[in-house]
Amino acid sequence: MLYLRMTMSRRAADGEMKRSFLLMIVFCFLLSFSAVVLAQTSKGQHLYVSPKVLDDYKITIEGEKKEIENLNTLVSESRKKLEQYEALVAEDKDIGRELKQQLEQDLELYSLASGDVAVKGPGVKVYIDDGQRKLESWETPNNILVHDSDLLLIINDLKASGAEAISINGQRIVDVTAISCSGYTVRINDQFFARPFRIEAIGDGSRMSAALIGPGGYGTELKEWGLIFKVTVADDILIPAYAESHAYKYISPAVN
Repeated sequence: MLYLRMTMSRRAADGEMKRSFLLMIVFCFLLSFSAVVLAQTSKGQHLYVSPKVLDDYKITIEGEKKEIENLNTLVSESRKKLEQYEALVAEDKDIGRELKQQLEQDLELYSLASGDVAVKGPGVKVYIDDGQRKLESWETPNNILVHDSDLLLIINDLKASGAEAISINGQRIVDVTAISCSGYTVRINDQFFARPFRIEAIGDGSRMSAALIGPGGYGTELKEWGLIFKVTVADDILIPAYAESHAYKYISPAVN
């Protein structure tokens, strides 16, 4: 009898251990499943990225890559020039002529960048005008008018796409250019212009046009609202020089 009871007790203990083991396996499975679910969420919300955001990131990344390439090219050119100057000094030659030529090249480059000279090259021509469609009962005329914010957003898209020079209705866009609404006209470089607006930009025409009228482009959005928006790729764009004077009253070179 005693042996039988001991055997039954051992069997009961073994059964209890098996049940505990099974419970532990189930608990580990549920814990692993929860970890997988949590890894796919952020703050309790499933992540979703719209195509427009992906396109914006793509354009930004391409612009940054282009900027890095330009900087690497500038570093390489500067090193080559430094090696040339060091070689001239080692040969005990006069480097005055070389420096003068370099200064003239730098002056030409800075003149191009500052807008002080007219420039030409390939790029795009953009035509924007107020919409002519019939308004819905809930709309106002502002929905189909060209605003200063529209011009600014288009300029930003062009710059992000690598535009090297931009003009609006013949006004060169530079670092001090201001664009603002003034009644039914838009003020650009202290000049007032009414619709339509013609924007010209020198750069990679295919890239700039794709940024404007591709999926998620601001030009596409304007067309969906009913405004007139046209983009043409051209090889012979001429952009005039900045007509205003560069007057700086408050800034001066910082001397360390």
